[in-house]
Amino acid sequence: VGVFVFVYAGYYASLWKQIKRSDREPFQISVSGEGKIAAKPDVAMLSATVRTEKTALKDAQKENSETSQKVVNFLKSSGVAEKDIRTSYYNISPQYQYNDCSRVQIEIYPPRPCLPLDKPRIVGYQIMNVYEIKVRDLEKAGEVLEGVVSAGANEVSGLSFMIDDEDALRADARKEAIDDARAKAKILAKQLGVRLGRIVSFSEGGQSPPIFYERGLAVAEAGKGGDTAVPVPVEAGEQEILVSVTIVYEMK
Repeated sequence: VGVFVFVYAGYYASLWKQIKRSDREPFQISVSGEGKIAAKPDVAMLSATVRTEKTALKDAQKENSETSQKVVNFLKSSGVAEKDIRTSYYNISPQYQYNDCSRVQIEIYPPRPCLPLDKPRIVGYQIMNVYEIKVRDLEKAGEVLEGVVSAGANEVSGLSFMIDDEDALRADARKEAIDDARAKAKILAKQLGVRLGRIVSFSEGGQSPPIFYERGLAVAEAGKGGDTAVPVPVEAGEQEILVSVTIVYEMK
């Protein structure tokens, strides 16, 4: 019996110490803050596609290379740096014929003018060369859009605006978010009748989405002298950098 009493006494003593220890654990609160900085973008991003279709692969490669070089030459002459012109996609695709329209099947009603081939036949090749272009002089963005089409690009798409170096602006937004969270913590501490202690944890989130140009962009048929139907209006607007923080404080 004495052994059991000793064991139970030790168990309850340990449990009591844990309870007292939990009573001494500091009270914590979590607060969130938000900071916003609006700034005008200084870079325009767009993609230009040179698409070529020919019966012979070598002819398609030759024409696509020549047209692509014209597009690059135009960009460089417009002040776009070589480092800001990047090939983001290049693809060669065989073009297949699946039906033979010379074999007319008139016995079946309704008549089927083209019969399927036993095996698809390669009748040509398509080459796509897509450039990702960064325009740092926004006043020339509209000129670049029209110029790459005139130089031979079949399609211009994905125009967006962004801030090239946003680290300093993000730091300002972060400071605003921290100040916002700290102010909320002080108000909450006063209402609870306690004092702020040390910071237990900190986390950060946020975003700065690029501004996309929503209207359709210039498209022209390569080799047909296509031009843009209307001048392309380009307005960069403003971009908002948002930073949110969460701070956990100990309360005294």
